[in-house]
Amino acid sequence: MTARLLPIVEHLRDAPTHRERAEWLCTVPEGVIQRDLLKIRELLKRDGFEAGDAYLSALVAKINARRLKDGSYPLTILMVVEHTRLQMMHAARGKGTGR
Repeated sequence: MTARLLPIVEHLRDAPTHRERAEWLCTVPEGVIQRDLLKIRELLKRDGFEAGDAYLSALVAKINARRLKDGSYPLTILMVVEHTRLQMMHAARGKGTGR
């Protein structure tokens, strides 16, 4: 049996523009990403939002990264997340639906 989508993931499924998809990715709780990673990736690919998929991959790498002794993330991980976020936001500006 297939699990139903969380209402928050339905917002991504129904997002009409890359800009709205990017905003969703920037605000969704990381727990939702962990729970529904495969479905989220499927939706981003369906809509042709490659920059969003790259950002998703960076977030997943951060979620799974070993943290430093003080609990912080290595700077290299944080830099990749920020770089892919900026690329995604740039790609989302002025783009259509991607469908």
